[in-house]
Amino acid sequence: MSEAKSRRYASDLMAGQVALVTGSGSGMGRATAIEMAACGARLALFARREEPLEETAEMIRAAGGEAFVVPGDTRDEDSIETAMGRIKDHYGQLDVLVNNAGGQYIAAARDITNKGFEAVIRNNLIGSWQMTRAAADHFMYENGGSVVFVTAISARTALTGFTHTVAARAGVTGMMKTLAAEWGEYGIRLNCVAPGTIKTDALGRYPIPPEQWKKLNRSVLNRMGAAEDIAGTIIFLASKLGGFITGEDIYVDGGETLHMGHDARDMINPAMFEKRERGDGKNE
Repeated sequence: MSEAKSRRYASDLMAGQVALVTGSGSGMGRATAIEMAACGARLALFARREEPLEETAEMIRAAGGEAFVVPGDTRDEDSIETAMGRIKDHYGQLDVLVNNAGGQYIAAARDITNKGFEAVIRNNLIGSWQMTRAAADHFMYENGGSVVFVTAISARTALTGFTHTVAARAGVTGMMKTLAAEWGEYGIRLNCVAPGTIKTDALGRYPIPPEQWKKLNRSVLNRMGAAEDIAGTIIFLASKLGGFITGEDIYVDGGETLHMGHDARDMINPAMFEKRERGDGKNE
């Protein structure tokens, strides 16, 4: 972790807090865990594969942070209960939960079987519910806390080839808002962060060439997002900086969803929008 990244927020912003990040063995989960540790939080790292978690833990420890590896599966209630027990024994508290774990595959809707659809729903929606319920049961009903769900901008728009995960992510958003309304009295805040096109290793899992990803990315900032862009927003919501924010769905997409409507550049004269000297405001 570079010194510049570690200074995004104050080094004591999350001091005294324990944060559990699912899917923290790579990508956005890893970036979030590393930056939270740089803000003073003690980390519990959760994912199915232990080796990548140990790699994340070593990165955190090398920078002077504290990390505890807790392998587990968000789809398995027994696995989650075991993890919560280990966190309670090791840290004695849990203040922040980041539901980042998830996954899907690309397929036309007509080719998705019921079994495949259910698997993606279980991975993304039910897994997030099970983690959140366990965190509340074991820690947050009594002491309050913050839960951040990582979803996707497609939860509000559409993404052909991913009907199953769009349904799951939209479900997470609805669940988050309802829980925020119900659990406010316990001091539990819940929010979603919806990334746009983010450049991580996960993009390589899909049969789409790198140059095609650049075409698919419609950020008005003319770049793909980075894992650290998502991590910074998660930390804002999870920490005291976002202490009066709950039930919100924050899009971190570089303006990608500004193109939800028609783009005049595709319909009229593209030359109208080329960089040029400012004119008199009249149509040309």
